[in-house]
Amino acid sequence: MKAQKMQKAYDKLRELQDVLLREFELETELDEVPKELNNLKRKHQRVVRLIQEYESRIENHNTTIEKLRKEKEEAKRNKEKYEGQIPLIKTQREYEAITNELAQIKEKLENIEEEELNLYQNAESMNKIIEEQKNQQEELEKEIKDIEKTVMHAVDDKQKELKKCLKEKEKISSGLDEEILYKFEKIVKKKDGIGIVSIKKNVCMGCNMILPPQFVNNVRREDSIIFCPNCSRILYYHKDESAEEEMAL
Repeated sequence: MKAQKMQKAYDKLRELQDVLLREFELETELDEVPKELNNLKRKHQRVVRLIQEYESRIENHNTTIEKLRKEKEEAKRNKEKYEGQIPLIKTQREYEAITNELAQIKEKLENIEEEELNLYQNAESMNKIIEEQKNQQEELEKEIKDIEKTVMHAVDDKQKELKKCLKEKEKISSGLDEEILYKFEKIVKKKDGIGIVSIKKNVCMGCNMILPPQFVNNVRREDSIIFCPNCSRILYYHKDESAEEEMAL
């Protein structure tokens, strides 16, 4: 009776192994499905940040240009004031002072106009970049919208399959020890989907480790679930092995 009970447990574990493998595959697929969409969303965020950055720079440029415009108007007023004083000059010293002031104003105006021109040119270049980025933003938004539909359908289908898989897992697991189930699930996940293997000629078919004869006998007695000391997989004694031994006797 005990042997029959253990055989039933082994059968359940083998069946459960296939279900667990599919469960893990579905979980991985659910993680992978939105990756392309998430990459596009991150790219979209970078584009939006870039647009905002350039718009902020242009705003700063415009503020600086407005400040330069006021400085230029003031410099022009000073220039007109000093030019108006030229006819009233009486001494060489006064003439030199006014011409010196006019030269400084002229230099300041030239510097302002040069800075203004650079700012306008930079703003124009940035506006072109913004236009390009906004076009890319629109394309990304359209692509995201299209992919979102596909992803939603794919995720929905896989979640339905996963739900079905979990129900099947629950059904198969009924009657099995919870601690063994917990260990078995971790083993299947870590050991490439194989959590239960046979012993052939005293060798674990999971890791090819030669097992001590007494240990093999313990597995063969089928008194309890036994794990391989090397790979941690659940072990069972291969029936063909027993038949061969009996024939040899």
